[in-house]
Amino acid sequence: MAAAAGRLQRRAGGPLEVAVIAGSGLAEGMCSRLGGREIAYDRLHAPEPQAPGHRGIAHVGDWAGKRVAVFAGRVHLYQGCSPYEVTYLVRLAAAAGARTIVLTNAAGAVDLAFERGDVMLIADQLNLTGASPLPFVSNASFVDMGNAYAPRLRELARATATGRALREGVYAGVRGPQFETPAEVEAFRRLGAHAVGMSTVLETIAARSFGLDVLGLSLITNAAGAAEGIAPGEVLSAANAGSDDVAHLIEGVIAAL
Repeated sequence: MAAAAGRLQRRAGGPLEVAVIAGSGLAEGMCSRLGGREIAYDRLHAPEPQAPGHRGIAHVGDWAGKRVAVFAGRVHLYQGCSPYEVTYLVRLAAAAGARTIVLTNAAGAVDLAFERGDVMLIADQLNLTGASPLPFVSNASFVDMGNAYAPRLRELARATATGRALREGVYAGVRGPQFETPAEVEAFRRLGAHAVGMSTVLETIAARSFGLDVLGLSLITNAAGAAEGIAPGEVLSAANAGSDDVAHLIEGVIAAL
Protein backbone atom coordinates (compact mmCIF):
# COMPACT_ATOMS: atom_id res chain seq x y z
CA MET A 1 0.00 0.00 0.00
CA ALA A 2 2.78 2.47 0.91
CA ALA A 3 4.58 1.91 -2.40
CA ALA A 4 1.38 2.37 -4.40
CA ALA A 5 0.49 5.53 -2.46
CA GLY A 6 3.97 6.90 -3.10
CA ARG A 7 3.60 6.22 -6.83
CA LEU A 8 0.35 8.21 -6.90
CA GLN A 9 1.94 11.10 -5.03
CA ARG A 10 4.92 11.24 -7.37
CA ARG A 11 2.64 11.31 -10.42
CA ALA A 12 0.45 13.98 -8.81
CA GLY A 13 3.38 16.16 -7.75
CA GLY A 14 2.55 15.83 -4.05
CA PRO A 15 -0.07 14.34 -1.73
CA LEU A 16 -3.46 13.83 -3.34
CA GLU A 17 -6.14 16.34 -2.45
CA VAL A 18 -9.11 14.61 -4.07
CA ALA A 19 -9.80 11.07 -5.26
CA VAL A 20 -12.65 10.02 -7.53
CA ILE A 21 -13.92 6.49 -8.11
CA ALA A 22 -15.73 6.26 -11.44
CA GLY A 23 -18.67 3.90 -11.74
CA SER A 24 -19.74 1.91 -14.80
CA GLY A 25 -19.16 3.92 -17.98
CA LEU A 26 -18.57 7.18 -16.12
CA ALA A 27 -14.79 7.55 -16.37
CA GLU A 28 -14.58 8.98 -19.89
CA GLY A 29 -15.91 12.45 -19.10
CA MET A 30 -13.71 12.77 -16.02
CA CYS A 31 -10.47 11.51 -17.54
CA SER A 32 -10.81 13.70 -20.63
CA ARG A 33 -10.99 16.77 -18.35
CA LEU A 34 -8.22 15.67 -16.02
CA GLY A 35 -5.69 14.58 -18.59
CA GLY A 36 -2.67 13.71 -16.48
CA ARG A 37 -0.86 10.40 -16.57
CA GLU A 38 -2.22 6.86 -16.52
CA ILE A 39 -1.25 4.16 -14.05
CA ALA A 40 -2.54 0.62 -14.53
CA TYR A 41 -4.14 -0.93 -11.46
CA ASP A 42 -1.62 -3.76 -11.37
CA ARG A 43 1.12 -1.18 -10.71
CA LEU A 44 -0.93 0.02 -7.75
CA HIS A 45 -1.50 -3.53 -6.48
CA ALA A 46 -5.22 -2.85 -6.86
CA PRO A 47 -7.70 -5.64 -7.64
CA GLU A 48 -8.56 -5.75 -11.34
CA PRO A 49 -12.14 -4.82 -12.31
CA GLN A 50 -14.05 -7.37 -14.36
CA ALA A 51 -17.36 -5.59 -15.04
CA PRO A 52 -17.95 -3.83 -18.40
CA GLY A 53 -17.18 -0.12 -18.29
CA HIS A 54 -14.48 -0.48 -15.61
CA ARG A 55 -11.05 -0.01 -17.23
CA GLY A 56 -8.73 -0.57 -14.28
CA ILE A 57 -6.60 2.53 -14.86
CA ALA A 58 -5.90 5.49 -12.55
CA HIS A 59 -5.58 8.95 -14.12
CA VAL A 60 -3.47 11.27 -11.96
CA GLY A 61 -2.85 14.97 -12.44
CA ASP A 62 -4.18 18.49 -11.96
CA TRP A 63 -7.93 19.01 -12.17
CA ALA A 64 -9.39 22.45 -11.45
CA GLY A 65 -6.23 23.39 -9.57
CA LYS A 66 -6.16 20.33 -7.29
CA ARG A 67 -4.04 17.18 -7.25
CA VAL A 68 -6.53 14.50 -8.21
CA ALA A 69 -6.61 10.79 -8.95
CA VAL A 70 -9.53 9.38 -10.92
CA PHE A 71 -9.85 5.62 -10.56
CA ALA A 72 -11.52 4.33 -13.71
CA GLY A 73 -13.35 1.32 -12.34
CA ARG A 74 -13.86 -0.72 -9.18
CA VAL A 75 -14.46 -4.29 -8.08
CA HIS A 76 -17.70 -5.52 -6.53
CA LEU A 77 -18.93 -7.99 -3.95
CA TYR A 78 -20.84 -9.88 -6.64
CA GLN A 79 -17.55 -10.83 -8.29
CA GLY A 80 -16.62 -12.76 -5.19
CA CYS A 81 -14.44 -9.94 -3.90
CA SER A 82 -14.15 -9.34 -0.17
CA PRO A 83 -15.03 -6.05 1.57
CA TYR A 84 -11.26 -5.60 1.95
CA GLU A 85 -10.79 -5.75 -1.83
CA VAL A 86 -13.88 -3.66 -2.58
CA THR A 87 -12.53 -0.80 -0.45
CA TYR A 88 -8.89 -0.99 -1.60
CA LEU A 89 -9.08 2.18 -3.69
CA VAL A 90 -10.52 4.15 -0.77
CA ARG A 91 -7.71 3.03 1.49
CA LEU A 92 -5.15 3.80 -1.21
CA ALA A 93 -6.56 7.30 -1.70
CA ALA A 94 -6.37 7.97 2.04
CA ALA A 95 -2.80 6.66 2.20
CA ALA A 96 -1.87 8.98 -0.69
CA GLY A 97 -3.15 11.99 1.24
CA ALA A 98 -6.66 12.57 -0.13
CA ARG A 99 -9.08 14.13 2.33
CA THR A 100 -12.02 14.30 -0.09
CA ILE A 101 -13.36 11.40 -2.12
CA VAL A 102 -16.06 11.41 -4.79
CA LEU A 103 -17.88 8.11 -5.29
CA THR A 104 -19.92 7.72 -8.47
CA ASN A 105 -22.11 4.93 -9.78
CA ALA A 106 -24.69 3.96 -12.35
CA ALA A 107 -27.97 3.25 -10.57
CA GLY A 108 -31.54 2.15 -11.15
CA ALA A 109 -34.35 4.50 -10.22
CA VAL A 110 -36.55 3.50 -7.30
CA ASP A 111 -38.29 6.89 -7.15
CA LEU A 112 -40.93 6.90 -9.88
CA ALA A 113 -40.21 10.57 -10.65
CA PHE A 114 -36.61 9.86 -11.64
CA GLU A 115 -35.74 9.52 -15.31
CA ARG A 116 -32.91 7.99 -17.28
CA GLY A 117 -30.03 10.49 -17.46
CA ASP A 118 -30.83 12.20 -14.15
CA VAL A 119 -27.95 12.77 -11.73
CA MET A 120 -28.76 12.06 -8.09
CA LEU A 121 -26.81 13.65 -5.27
CA ILE A 122 -26.60 10.99 -2.56
CA ALA A 123 -27.85 12.36 0.74
CA ASP A 124 -27.78 9.08 2.66
CA GLN A 125 -27.51 5.35 2.12
CA LEU A 126 -29.00 1.98 2.94
CA ASN A 127 -26.37 -0.76 3.20
CA LEU A 128 -28.32 -3.84 2.10
CA THR A 129 -25.26 -5.89 1.14
CA GLY A 130 -25.08 -7.79 4.42
CA ALA A 131 -21.42 -6.81 4.74
CA SER A 132 -19.21 -4.18 6.35
CA PRO A 133 -15.58 -3.32 5.59
CA LEU A 134 -14.75 -2.21 9.12
CA PRO A 135 -13.44 -5.51 10.49
CA PHE A 136 -10.96 -5.57 7.61
CA VAL A 137 -9.86 -2.00 6.90
CA SER A 138 -9.80 0.09 10.07
CA ASN A 139 -8.94 0.05 13.73
CA ALA A 140 -12.22 1.87 14.39
CA SER A 141 -14.74 -0.49 15.97
CA PHE A 142 -17.56 2.00 15.47
CA VAL A 143 -17.90 4.76 12.87
CA ASP A 144 -20.38 7.64 13.00
CA MET A 145 -22.47 7.58 9.80
CA GLY A 146 -24.77 10.44 10.78
CA ASN A 147 -23.38 12.65 7.99
CA ALA A 148 -21.92 9.95 5.78
CA TYR A 149 -22.16 12.25 2.75
CA ALA A 150 -20.61 15.59 3.68
CA PRO A 151 -23.19 18.41 3.86
CA ARG A 152 -20.58 20.94 2.71
CA LEU A 153 -19.82 18.95 -0.45
CA ARG A 154 -23.52 18.49 -1.18
CA GLU A 155 -24.00 22.23 -0.88
CA LEU A 156 -21.17 22.83 -3.35
CA ALA A 157 -22.72 20.31 -5.74
CA ARG A 158 -26.07 22.10 -5.60
CA ALA A 159 -24.35 25.41 -6.33
CA THR A 160 -22.47 23.88 -9.26
CA ALA A 161 -25.65 22.36 -10.68
CA THR A 162 -27.41 25.73 -11.05
CA GLY A 163 -29.35 25.56 -14.30
CA ARG A 164 -29.06 21.76 -14.48
CA ALA A 165 -31.45 19.23 -13.03
CA LEU A 166 -30.04 17.57 -9.91
CA ARG A 167 -31.99 15.00 -7.97
CA GLU A 168 -31.22 14.20 -4.34
CA GLY A 169 -32.00 11.07 -2.39
CA VAL A 170 -31.07 7.86 -0.63
CA TYR A 171 -28.93 5.22 -2.36
CA ALA A 172 -29.61 1.57 -1.56
CA GLY A 173 -26.55 -0.62 -2.02
CA VAL A 174 -27.20 -4.31 -2.75
CA ARG A 175 -24.86 -7.22 -3.42
CA GLY A 176 -26.08 -8.18 -6.93
CA PRO A 177 -25.30 -9.21 -9.60
CA GLN A 178 -28.94 -9.86 -10.42
CA PHE A 179 -31.14 -6.83 -11.03
CA GLU A 180 -33.94 -6.22 -8.57
CA THR A 181 -37.43 -7.68 -8.79
CA PRO A 182 -40.45 -5.35 -8.75
CA ALA A 183 -41.27 -6.59 -5.24
CA GLU A 184 -37.75 -5.76 -4.04
CA VAL A 185 -37.95 -2.30 -5.57
CA GLU A 186 -41.23 -1.68 -3.78
CA ALA A 187 -39.58 -2.77 -0.52
CA PHE A 188 -36.65 -0.41 -1.13
CA ARG A 189 -39.12 2.40 -1.83
CA ARG A 190 -40.87 1.78 1.48
CA LEU A 191 -37.48 1.84 3.23
CA GLY A 192 -36.88 5.32 1.82
CA ALA A 193 -34.57 4.58 -1.13
CA HIS A 194 -34.62 6.67 -4.30
CA ALA A 195 -32.05 4.70 -6.31
CA VAL A 196 -30.38 1.29 -6.09
CA GLY A 197 -27.03 -0.09 -7.20
CA MET A 198 -24.30 -2.62 -6.44
CA SER A 199 -21.47 -0.46 -5.12
CA THR A 200 -20.56 2.65 -3.09
CA VAL A 201 -21.98 1.84 0.36
CA LEU A 202 -18.97 -0.12 1.63
CA GLU A 203 -16.61 2.47 0.14
CA THR A 204 -18.45 5.21 2.00
CA ILE A 205 -18.19 3.35 5.30
CA ALA A 206 -14.45 2.81 4.77
CA ALA A 207 -13.93 6.45 3.77
CA ARG A 208 -15.64 7.70 6.90
CA SER A 209 -13.54 5.37 9.03
CA PHE A 210 -10.47 7.23 7.71
CA GLY A 211 -12.06 10.65 8.18
CA LEU A 212 -12.50 11.39 4.48
CA ASP A 213 -15.26 13.74 3.33
CA VAL A 214 -17.51 11.90 0.87
CA LEU A 215 -19.50 13.18 -2.10
CA GLY A 216 -21.74 10.59 -3.74
CA LEU A 217 -23.28 10.88 -7.21
CA SER A 218 -25.54 8.39 -8.99
CA LEU A 219 -26.30 8.57 -12.69
CA ILE A 220 -29.76 7.10 -13.24
CA THR A 221 -29.48 4.64 -16.12
CA ASN A 222 -32.73 2.69 -15.89
CA ALA A 223 -35.91 2.10 -13.93
CA ALA A 224 -35.13 -0.53 -11.29
CA GLY A 225 -37.32 -3.61 -11.46
CA ALA A 226 -38.73 -2.60 -14.84
CA ALA A 227 -41.39 -5.01 -16.07
CA GLU A 228 -39.95 -4.93 -19.59
CA GLY A 229 -36.57 -6.07 -18.31
CA ILE A 230 -33.15 -4.43 -18.03
CA ALA A 231 -30.32 -5.03 -20.49
CA PRO A 232 -26.80 -4.52 -19.07
CA GLY A 233 -25.71 -3.02 -22.39
CA GLU A 234 -28.40 -0.35 -22.11
CA VAL A 235 -27.20 0.55 -18.63
CA LEU A 236 -23.66 1.06 -19.87
CA SER A 237 -24.85 3.07 -22.87
CA ALA A 238 -26.84 5.41 -20.62
CA ALA A 239 -23.85 5.82 -18.30
CA ASN A 240 -21.58 6.74 -21.20
CA ALA A 241 -24.11 9.29 -22.42
CA GLY A 242 -24.31 10.94 -18.99
CA SER A 243 -20.63 10.84 -18.09
CA ASP A 244 -19.98 14.44 -19.11
CA ASP A 245 -22.79 15.75 -16.88
CA VAL A 246 -21.27 13.93 -13.91
CA ALA A 247 -17.78 15.21 -14.78
CA HIS A 248 -19.04 18.80 -15.02
CA LEU A 249 -20.56 18.54 -11.57
CA ILE A 250 -17.40 17.05 -10.05
CA GLU A 251 -15.23 19.69 -11.69
CA GLY A 252 -17.27 22.49 -10.15
CA VAL A 253 -17.05 20.96 -6.69
CA ILE A 254 -13.29 20.41 -6.94
CA ALA A 255 -12.74 23.98 -8.13
CA ALA A 256 -14.72 25.32 -5.16
CA LEU A 257 -12.82 23.35 -2.50
